[in-house]
Amino acid sequence: MANSETTEQKKQFLQNETTNSDEGHNHEEVVEEENETDMALCILLLKKRVHYLPVITAVFIIASFFISYGVSVGHGHVEADFPYISHTAVKAPERCIFAQLINIGAFLLAANVYVRYLQQTEMFKEHVHPFVDCCAKDRRLMIASLVIGWLSALGLSMVANFQTIEMRPPHYVGAGMAFGLGLVYCWIQTSISLRHPPIDCVTVLQLLNSIILSICLVTFGVSKTIFKVKEGRGEGTKHDELRPVYLVSTISEWLTAAAVVLFLLTFYPSFSKITITGPRIVLQRSRPYSTANGNTHTTSMSNNGTLTV
Repeated sequence: MANSETTEQKKQFLQNETTNSDEGHNHEEVVEEENETDMALCILLLKKRVHYLPVITAVFIIASFFISYGVSVGHGHVEADFPYISHTAVKAPERCIFAQLINIGAFLLAANVYVRYLQQTEMFKEHVHPFVDCCAKDRRLMIASLVIGWLSALGLSMVANFQTIEMRPPHYVGAGMAFGLGLVYCWIQTSISLRHPPIDCVTVLQLLNSIILSICLVTFGVSKTIFKVKEGRGEGTKHDELRPVYLVSTISEWLTAAAVVLFLLTFYPSFSKITITGPRIVLQRSRPYSTANGNTHTTSMSNNGTLTV
């Protein structure tokens, strides 16, 4: 008899808790909608104005280069006419400023890569493309571009944190990841766009950007190698006989960095058509209750109405 009463009490309690949870959940949704306009600017940006993300990223990273350049030139630590980007972040205080700003820029770059991946994933969920085999190949390209894009962002952070004079090996590894993998990422995204007609202005811009980036990166690699080899042989310095090849090397490096970053701007039109939702936090609430036989039990209630005894 006692067991029957206990069972009935437990069922009644569970029904009441579930009803209260549903009402609370509905109320939370209403409150969330009402408070959406009061969200922090950065969160609101990611939810409703995602197309600003590539613009902010491109402007921020390029501005970081010039801020570090201006500080280093102002302190007389580097020449004013086109030094290597990494040479503008060798001494304090510019190296500290460069590291802080570029680390933030690397995070923004990784965020763009991730949002692009999520956008393309949703496109395939909607069965935008009619051929299954084509979709399977594109999915592999999307995953590859996500990994490569993140590694490129990691390389950019390594360039900022490991100065070229004191930590050459990790610095050059980071530069190779940032520029080399950045080039691969741009070509993967361009190939995905080219595989799915019609080819619009954005696709053409991606193709032109990738071609220019390839030319600049090859020019940078060849000219810097020539400069370093001739300098090592004692055939001159960047101030005399080797000045032309040195300037070709430094200018092409700046153009390479700009081309990698400016590729993000091609995401602007497609990002303007998407909205990010979430993340959603589920809280577990523990509530004790007593049965007829005097025992105490605990329930765990989540925001989605799931009740665990």
